[in-house]
Amino acid sequence: MNRSQMQNLILYMWDVAGITIGYFLMTYIRFYSNGYMYWISDSRVYYRWIFAVFMLTLVYLIFYPNKDFFKRKFKNELVCNLKTNGMAGVLMATAAYLIQDADEYSRFVYLGTIVFNLCWMQIVHCIYRKYVLDNRERVRTTRKILIICTKDKAEEIVSNIIKEKIYDLWVEGIIVIDADMTGQKICNIPVVANYRSMYLYATRSVVDEIFIQTSCFEKYKMQEVITKFEEMGVKVNLSIDLLNLNVQASKQLGKIGAYYTVAFTGKEASLRMLFGKRLLDIIGGLVGVFMTGIITIILGPLIKLESPGPIFFSQKRVGKNGRIFKIYKFRSMYADAEERKKELMAQNEMNGLMFKMKDDPRITKIGKFIRKTSLDEFPQFWNVLKGDMSLVGTRPPTVDEFEQYDLHHKKRLGMTPGLTGVWQVSGRSDITDFEEIVNMDVEYIENWSLKRDIGILFKTVQVVLSSESGAR
Repeated sequence: MNRSQMQNLILYMWDVAGITIGYFLMTYIRFYSNGYMYWISDSRVYYRWIFAVFMLTLVYLIFYPNKDFFKRKFKNELVCNLKTNGMAGVLMATAAYLIQDADEYSRFVYLGTIVFNLCWMQIVHCIYRKYVLDNRERVRTTRKILIICTKDKAEEIVSNIIKEKIYDLWVEGIIVIDADMTGQKICNIPVVANYRSMYLYATRSVVDEIFIQTSCFEKYKMQEVITKFEEMGVKVNLSIDLLNLNVQASKQLGKIGAYYTVAFTGKEASLRMLFGKRLLDIIGGLVGVFMTGIITIILGPLIKLESPGPIFFSQKRVGKNGRIFKIYKFRSMYADAEERKKELMAQNEMNGLMFKMKDDPRITKIGKFIRKTSLDEFPQFWNVLKGDMSLVGTRPPTVDEFEQYDLHHKKRLGMTPGLTGVWQVSGRSDITDFEEIVNMDVEYIENWSLKRDIGILFKTVQVVLSSESGAR
């Protein structure tokens, strides 16, 4: 099931709710004088309701009434809803006649249900459309896109993409390559970079996809641009026919606004697989949050007794494609640990953009215990439940680590970060090369599967129970 089908399913469920509420409301009004129990105990009331829902479903399956739903204005919406309810009403009347139920079928209930559902659909559809379009920027699953174009084509391209009102797409910024317009706005969208700064901006910012105007670059330059963005794990969309470019990323035909594109991207998981991963996260998150509550009752007083300060430690981390979120842990260090980190950087045992130190003096006694047993990680189940993290993924870097990333480092942020992952179950205390961790993370992303996630979860439990996981 793709995103469009998911939206159609949501609208279908709202419409079923409308026809259900309308039907039982009209039935209640019509037969109220006969007594409450008269109609509530009549089986014909329920099979006629099922019949009404079935006919609405038939209209959805045959006519697909919500095509271009997010581009509709009020008048277009009204016309579509009139057609949907009109067709459903005709089908209901025809079926009632054919099964000889028309004589006993209340005209008031029949017409009242259709009119109620028409009003319901008009109101609910308009509210739902406005809510989805107004909140695209804040929704985690919205694709954040950068547009790369020339100055003379910028306004045309941006306006054409915006007017399409794509419900899961948000234009994050514009990169004009033939002029330095950084800081200006085009169609109320900021120009965020030029040709020289576009890679740095894309590395440091939340970017899921890139849209490139074909005539921006010559063929050899285009190959370089696509390759560099692919190194970051960012999907590239070209508004062109498929070119024979020598890039490793897979090519897919797509559409951005009114422009047909060729998308260069790494492995993409199906919606079914992503749904399975999220379902696993929700179940695991609920169990983990419950266990965290129990552990807090025991650990909370011990943490505060040894070191004044909060029980929980929160820190800004960088998630999928550069999204910032707050990660939560049981506090295992003294309250001034972040300030003291700069003094200890010379003793960093990692080669690269991570900090690890044996016998870190900032760690409390209870902190050493909860780190060795991985109990400090339990509050992150709240991050998993919220969707900031997954049960299995890559390690989320700190903001200062992220700000030092090179192009190829960002590819490890191409998936939602995890509570555990390949690095955590591969002897993390013995790995001191950041580039090795990047390679492990990229390999995990490119070969991800639900089966592999479940295997990592089982291995994580095994590692924790055998005390091999001790974080330092």
